[in-house]
Amino acid sequence: MAMDERNTLKEHGLKITPARVLVLGYLGSLEAPITAEELHERIRDKGADLSTVYRTLNTFVEHGICLKEVGPRKENLYSLSRGEVQHLLVCVRCGEKIPLEGCPYHEIHEEIERKSGYHLLDHSTEIYGICPKCLKSEKALPSHHH
Repeated sequence: MAMDERNTLKEHGLKITPARVLVLGYLGSLEAPITAEELHERIRDKGADLSTVYRTLNTFVEHGICLKEVGPRKENLYSLSRGEVQHLLVCVRCGEKIPLEGCPYHEIHEEIERKSGYHLLDHSTEIYGICPKCLKSEKALPSHHH
């Protein structure tokens, strides 16, 4: 398993350190995004302190290894970048998140790169709205429309 982490670090031109291998391995085993604090809780017995965890996650975000998104309580959540960008529809009422199929941003990326000279590594997008279930329960309430 650790071989994969080492290859990932090498591919991104990063020095292989025990903390990086540890953080990468743990992120790879997760189903859902995690905060730096939660990650630290789970790996601190292996010798990674909180500032190392933060530094490592930020390095991974800069190199496109890791995605950073803002959670419902305005906390930063980190997850391994799986190559394909997932755009999420997020319900502001119940918090349900569903992935959007495909990426509407590929052409926009090319445009931004052309105009700015930047080479874009990553983006994450959450689109906020109200899901059908919540809309249905709100329809029972008096409408505010005139």
